[in-house]
This record gives sequence, C-alpha cells and structure tokens, in this order.
Amino acid sequence: MHYSPPVIHVGKRALGAILLLVLLMGVFASGCLSGKGNPAANTTTSQLPTSQKSSIPSTTSESITETATTTPHTSTTPTTSSSPTTTTVTTTATTTTPSQSHRENYTVIYLSGSSGSCPAGKVPVTFVYEPKNKTVKRVSLRGTFNSWGQWYMRKTINGTWVLKTCLKPGTYQYKFYIDGRWVEDMSAVDPTADGYVDDGYGGKNALKVVKGESFLSVEHDPSDPTYLSVADNRTVVRFKAAPGVIESAVLVTSVGNFTMEKQVWWSSGEIWRAEAPVEPFTYHFVVKANGSGFAIFNSSDSKLFSFDGVDNFPQVSWVSRSVGYQIFPDRFYNGNRSNDVLALDHDELVLNQVNPGKPILSNWSDPITPPHCCHQYFGGDIAGITQKLDYLQSIGVTLIYLNPIFLSGSAHGYDPYSYYEIDPKFGTEEELKTFLNEAHKRGIKVIFDFVPDHTGIGHPAFLDVWRKGNQSPYWDWYFIKEWPFRLGDGSAYEGWWGIGSLPKLNTANPEVKEHLINATLKWLDFGFDGFRVDVPNDLVNADEFFRELRGRVKEEHPNAYMVGEIWTLSPEWVRGDRFDSLMNYALGRDILLPYAGGTLNGKTALDMLGRYYASYGENVVAMGFNLVDSHDTSRALTDLGGGKLGEKPKPEAVQRLKLLSALLYTLPGMPVTFQGDECGFLGDKSHYDEQRYPLQWDECNQSLVQHYRALSELRKSLPALTSSKIKFYTVKEGVVSFFRGHDDEVLVIANNRENATMMELPQGTWEEFWPGSRKFSGEIEVPPISLLVLVKGK
Repeated sequence: MHYSPPVIHVGKRALGAILLLVLLMGVFASGCLSGKGNPAANTTTSQLPTSQKSSIPSTTSESITETATTTPHTSTTPTTSSSPTTTTVTTTATTTTPSQSHRENYTVIYLSGSSGSCPAGKVPVTFVYEPKNKTVKRVSLRGTFNSWGQWYMRKTINGTWVLKTCLKPGTYQYKFYIDGRWVEDMSAVDPTADGYVDDGYGGKNALKVVKGESFLSVEHDPSDPTYLSVADNRTVVRFKAAPGVIESAVLVTSVGNFTMEKQVWWSSGEIWRAEAPVEPFTYHFVVKANGSGFAIFNSSDSKLFSFDGVDNFPQVSWVSRSVGYQIFPDRFYNGNRSNDVLALDHDELVLNQVNPGKPILSNWSDPITPPHCCHQYFGGDIAGITQKLDYLQSIGVTLIYLNPIFLSGSAHGYDPYSYYEIDPKFGTEEELKTFLNEAHKRGIKVIFDFVPDHTGIGHPAFLDVWRKGNQSPYWDWYFIKEWPFRLGDGSAYEGWWGIGSLPKLNTANPEVKEHLINATLKWLDFGFDGFRVDVPNDLVNADEFFRELRGRVKEEHPNAYMVGEIWTLSPEWVRGDRFDSLMNYALGRDILLPYAGGTLNGKTALDMLGRYYASYGENVVAMGFNLVDSHDTSRALTDLGGGKLGEKPKPEAVQRLKLLSALLYTLPGMPVTFQGDECGFLGDKSHYDEQRYPLQWDECNQSLVQHYRALSELRKSLPALTSSKIKFYTVKEGVVSFFRGHDDEVLVIANNRENATMMELPQGTWEEFWPGSRKFSGEIEVPPISLLVLVKGK
C-alpha cells in the first residue's frame, strides 16, 4: 500500500596532541597524498588488499610545538533521537607548526565541540506547533530536510510543541504529522512559515527559508552507518565533502593508514571512502584541498574518532547474493481449485454497512471488472506457488516476497482479520509448511507481508468494539470518535488515510504492540526468513514500535530480513535500529526507470545515483530491496511505453526493459522482479490496477525469460556484482558507467541513447564478460540501449 505527501575510547592519551601533530607533519612531508602507495611496514593488512594501504609513516618522537590554535567547530542535532546527525565545518582556520627539520602549513579542523551551537555551515532553526485548545498526544516534523521522515517534537510546559535543529541555508518544505495524521493545510496551523505551496494532494506544505552563507564543508559522523559501517567483513569509513575541492585523502588509524578514494559524486557533494580491518581503532583524516593540507579531527576535547570494533548493525549477508521475486498470491497460479470459493464468505464488502457490495469469483482469464484490484478473486494460492518453484529456481530466484496471505477481506490482503491465521482461500497451514520446506530445499528464502498500522473491519477485536462500544476490552485498540457506528464509516473512527474499511490500530497500546510483535515471531518460528512492513511511517508511534520490534526479532532471529515500505530517500529508517532495507523505489522508480526510458541523460542519472549512494551506509546498500515496480505501480514495461494489458509490447520498450533489468542486476543489493515482468506482461495501474491481472503463463515471452535467467547467471559468475561496493567511473551523453567489486575489477557501462557512443576505458586491458566476450583497451563502442559488463584483464 502507498500514499505519500507532496568505542574504543581514546585510550592512549599519553601521546596527546603533540604526537598527533607530529604525525600530521610526517604525513605531508612524505608526499603520501599523491596516490596509493606501498603499505607502511608497521600497518595491518588483515582483510584488505595492499593497494588500499597508504604510505603514511608512523608517529615519530620528533619534538613539536603547536604555535597557533583553531576555534573548535561544534555540532548539534535536533532534539529528537530520530533526526539525522551529521556535522559540517568550515576550512578557514589555519595552524602553523614548526619542527626541527622543516616547516609545514596546514589547517586543523574539529568537526564537533562542546559549546552546543550549530556547526559551521548550518543555521539554528526552530519549528513551533500551537495546538490551541485541541488535545494532541504526539507531533512530528516531516519535510524535505529529513526526506519526509519523522523528527518528533517536544511538548513544552505551556502546551506548544517545539523542535530546534540546525539546517544548511536553503528553502525547505515541511508539514506537521499530528497523532498519526498529516496536516492537510499548513497555512491553517503554522502562521510562522515563510510561505506555502501546493502539496499535490489538495493541501498545502509550509515553507521555511534558512538564510546564511555557503561554506566549504566536510561531514562525518561515526554513529551513522552512512559514514561508518561494516560491510563484506570490512570496516568502511567515509566522509562527505564539497564537490571538486579535495585532491586526495588518507584515513589515519591506530592500525594503519589507508588511502581514500572518491567513490561517488553529485552536483553539490562527493563521498570519499576507505576500507579498514574490523577491529578497534582510533582515527582521523588528512586531506589536501586547493593545494593546502588539512587535518580533520573529532573535537578539541577528544581529538580522535573511534571505532570499538563492534558491528552494531550487522549486515544480513545472504541478501546481497539473492535474486528476489514478488508474488501477489491470488493472481500468480491456481494450484488448488477447491479453495477458490472460500474467498467470498468473509470479503469486506459482505460486512461493510456503508459501501456494501458483492465480491466476484472469476475464471483465470476472465476480463477485468471495477472491483478487480480488491474484490475480484481468481483462485491463486499457496499450492500454486509451490507448483511453480522449479520454474522460479530455473530463473535464478533465491528469495520470494509474498503479498499478505493471512486472513483478510480482500484479494490484496492489506485489511487483515487475523495476524495468526492463513486465509483459507490461499490454503492451509500444512500447505504453507510444505511450500516453505520445498522453497528452502531449492535454496529459496521467503518473506511475508506484515500490516501493523491497521486491520480490516472483520478483525474480531474491531467487531467486538462495534458491538459493545467502550465495554469492549478492545476499545483502546482503535481510535473511536463516536459509537455506535456502522462498519465502514470512516467518520466514526480513524482509518488509514480516512478509509473506513481500514480502521487504524493504536500501536502505542501495549496489548496491541504485543499482539503484533508476537505474530511476527510466530511466523519467523514457523519458517519464514523475514518480512516486509506495510506503511511503517503511518504508525502513531513508528519510532518506538519498530525499535522494539527489531530488538525482539533480531534477538531470536538475527538473520531475519526486515524491509520497510518507504518510497522516498529516507536513511533515517536504516541506521541499525529499525529496518535492514527499504523498498527502494527511490532507486528503481525515481532513477533507473526514467534513465532506462531515455528521459534522463547520463549526467543527470549519475548525479541522482550519487545522492542515493551518499545517503545510505554501505551495509544498507548491500541489503537493498531494489525494485522498479510492484502491485502498487504500473508494470515496468508499460511505464517504458510498452502498452497496456492485452496489447503487444513495443520492441523498443522490451529492449529498454532489458536495459533496466540489467542495471538492477548489476547494482549493489538484491534485484526484485514483480511477478510476470520476466514474461513481458503489461499493466496500467490507472485501469483498476490491471498490473495485478492473473499471469497468463501461456503468453509468456520466453526470450525475455531467458534474458532474466542470464542476468541471474551473471551475478553468480561475478562475485563483484554481489559485493557491497560501487564506485563511479564516468558519464558521456547517455552513458553511465561504474565499477563493482572491492578492487574495481568489474566495469558496468550502460547507454540509454538510440545511437552508439564511443567511450574511453580505464587503463589496462578489459574483457567483455556480458553479453559478449571481446577484449578492449583504450576505448569501446557502447551499442544503443544496452548494458555491457567488462572484467579487468590480468
């Protein structure tokens, strides 16, 4: 479902600041910043190729005196634990350090301090909500500054809600999210805003204009996996900088010094990256920028950053090697016709007293009717999925994501009547156990769909409230405005986005929370390998709920995969306390789809990819649930101009789908295919969700199936494609190119233009691995609407 608005502590203090500055002088005297040198004799090489080590010498005993000081730059974060925490500094203070043998000028930078003010480059901003006489339990701030995530506001003594934060200069859109509901018109509740704009849904977003000057900035926060994470058994350390300023950088640690490389970039920034062993170490950065040297420390009080060697956000390692496939059970395959009729007796339309209707049971190839999305049943079931496991295995699938299979009142299942029972229209618990066992025999993992925000009107707790009112023990499970009420009357109780058939749960109620969390544990114990969460950002206590859910789940099932349905670029959800990954529409639909469709040129696409990969930790990127389409969108082939259901796909659209899928399979993370995309099926969401139409297996495009099969084999053949690392190479016209693998041993080149493009290759010999087997050096011709995979020659 979808709807979105427009440590080891610094233990060796005996070294002190003096020896740290000696080390820095040695760094610049050695010329180590000119590129990758040989490893120092005393550095650690565990788990790292020697080419990644830097030739910075170890600390010497040379006497040194610091003759000038810098003013520490300080950092603050919003007054909510859910807000992002990065620091920004200027590079204006200079320290001159004399020594016995030479004199070197450089700037010492402290990324944080103790004064509590905003870091340089950011401005203090206060947001205030005045509820007046309205009773409000929870308020959060959502906007373009936090990718529309939630920063919780604090209630003051006088009843107003306040959040103070630090923002870079710019103009931001925002809204208040009050007791689980968006404010439609911000002009009615926030007179302090600097303006208002249409939100695209009939309401208004507020504007905040933050004034200030631009600064040359560096950002690093070791508590954020964006900047420090453990991925592929390596500690990945990164920092963000202004674009085109830094010439070279070194990660200086207590276990060795490592040359950093520019990994990704975009119009307003770039990321520098290095790998280190997974063990405790202290560190800082040394960079050259604009011909000058800079030493970047933590703070004036505690100069060194530190990593305690503990991976607090473990990567679910099997995900990066997986190929995913989404199944909408009612429309996949009918393996047991005897259970088809069981869908009709508990359909939501039978219960709804406001919008009653009659569900439809159709034959597999019957035409679409108006209730197709939700109440037209075709008989797909668990037995049918089991019968198709050999096919799924043959195209390389190693993970199945099932749309809801638990008791509900619809074909889609997002109105659960029970979190503990299989819907009889899909089969029995025994059939489910057989399916899981057979999938696991074939090396296929399975995750289920979990809907904690709301139930259907047929849930026993809601029916009890409907009958008994406040005498029901479940009265506080929901948000009832008036009683008695009619089932389906969204004005009498809160529903998901006001929909009366989806009464909203009070997940802050401990009983509700236990009911939901125990359900996830039951199905993980039963044999599932993880779950996807529906609309997690809409829960009234999302931050608290998912922190507890993750803790409980990971304690018993540490390798369970947890995915959240978040459609936007939202790194705050994947920092080790909530989800392993998000449904990455922000990658698939926002970037890859328009690029493959030819509406983005190479430069724009790479710029957007740079912002994306700069936002997430490398461990998160490796666990990416990467999809382009789903049951909630039009099919990818239709989006690419292939046509609507029942039409013959246009050849160019099929070629562009091949380009799109090849990109999805060569980027870090797990590619996820919506059922039938590999067959070339079409479907327009605007026509009764026709993308959910039953798969007509006899019409499957076998040449396209072979393409998807070959992509799966490609990932198996090149371990670099399932690694966590990506590094940009270059762009040209419609060409985007990037390296994969920890040694940049694989080069992926995509061209979305209708004409071939000549492109210069990196130094050395490169061999085409896919789709052909030619050898190149110097330059290569990239065919139109195609993707090439090259391997570095030996």
